[in-house]
Amino acid sequence: MTRRAAPPAPATARRWSTSPRALTLALAVVAGVGPACDEKFQSFLRNASDRHVEREKKKETDADRDAIEAAAISPPVRAAIALVRTSDYDFVAVKSDGSRKRYSGFDFAAMLETKSRWLGRGLDELSAWLDQIGGRTFFGGRSYFVRLPDGRELNFRSWLEAEIAALPTALPATETP
Repeated sequence: MTRRAAPPAPATARRWSTSPRALTLALAVVAGVGPACDEKFQSFLRNASDRHVEREKKKETDADRDAIEAAAISPPVRAAIALVRTSDYDFVAVKSDGSRKRYSGFDFAAMLETKSRWLGRGLDELSAWLDQIGGRTFFGGRSYFVRLPDGRELNFRSWLEAEIAALPTALPATETP
């Protein structure tokens, strides 16, 4: 059995061999540029840290503002608006000039939320909210309607009350043996 000689080193390995003089020159260049790069890097880190602190402060203020806005709308009203938001029906508002504006469930819910934040503070009961805010337009006092897929239109208040009545109630807790 004959043994073969090891293959020669690749060309890249031979090309990267460094002499002590080249290594000394590279270290001198890095040492000469080092403090300036270090100051720039420290400045970069300081700016990044400041930006991070500002983002965290903004998140806190946004969370506080969202909590205040959520508290302005009572839970029963919020649940009714959630029903509107998730519905697939069109909602119709009749303007004072007689024209009709159609909303999607999402857009109508957003309008009701805004209206409730501005006008509905202190209205904790759903019936009072429907009487004063949710059932009709602000300026003309005209009722909102729900347009069903078959083309019929229902009064928004009666539709919402029927939808709430159709919701399943919480099941009583059952004991397991």
